[in-house]
Amino acid sequence: MYSAMDYIYEIYKEKSFTKAAQKLFVSQPALSASVKKVESELGAEIFDRSTSPISLTEAGRIYIEAAEQIYAVMTGLKERIDDINGLRTGEVTAGGTNFVSSCVIPEIVKNYSARFPGIALNLVESNSEELKRLALSGGVDAVIDYDFDGALFDITPLREEKIYLSAAKDSPQAQKYANYALTDGDIRHGRENRAPSIEISALGGEPFILLKKGNDMNERAVKMFAESAIRPNVALMLDQLMTSYTLSCKGLGMAFVPDTLIDAAPLKNAVYFRISSPHAKRTLAIAKKKNKYASKALTQFIITAAASFDKK
Repeated sequence: MYSAMDYIYEIYKEKSFTKAAQKLFVSQPALSASVKKVESELGAEIFDRSTSPISLTEAGRIYIEAAEQIYAVMTGLKERIDDINGLRTGEVTAGGTNFVSSCVIPEIVKNYSARFPGIALNLVESNSEELKRLALSGGVDAVIDYDFDGALFDITPLREEKIYLSAAKDSPQAQKYANYALTDGDIRHGRENRAPSIEISALGGEPFILLKKGNDMNERAVKMFAESAIRPNVALMLDQLMTSYTLSCKGLGMAFVPDTLIDAAPLKNAVYFRISSPHAKRTLAIAKKKNKYASKALTQFIITAAASFDKK
């Protein structure tokens, strides 16, 4: 049974009355009436309906902040009760980017569910920036991602990743830089030193497929271009790492891809280039908000995540 607060929070997340009504399985008129009632009680409007998509008013921002605090308190209460039940019941909400959700989390979920079948696992997909915000606001219990701020998060490293450039085998880039090219087999079997690393500064005129701002890979690409003092020729800006990888192998440009993705989903028409940059390495980690109460269910999820990589 949803409360008026749940209705309002869902509208805030979806930025749409229509989408929120569909997710909550209520009619839009009933949803609107519930919001109007709360606004009348507050004496202020929560949503600015003149914008597209709808946005929060100043009163709305205060309401949402209070709602998130209430949700955090209720979640903490439930976690403590779940611990009393000895992991027979409970839930964990984990966040990951599309890439992490596709290539990393499934193995963790499989191992965790086998050990704790009574614990419900909820998965949230978004970009790195939004996932970290959700972890700090209580929207997710843990996030699997990169570059966490140690002042804000308790961090458990999972794997060190290397970042490569991918391109199509029949692309001009593959022909031009053939002496630097590696296969997925070279990378998977530790033969990446077979070819020299490539300098980003030498690629100033080449087309790049980049991820949009808010993604860790975007931030790393920007730093690599900055240290190389080049302005990249951006062919495409995308939301998903897998899409940028796939399109690079169709000859549309060079894309930054981690070895985790190359290992999980090698593409037949791909070649790879080792990058000479300190930003071409990153640590995949699972993190929770610093000093946040960690239920037994969450603690075991973090332990399972680390163990899933220890086996590799």
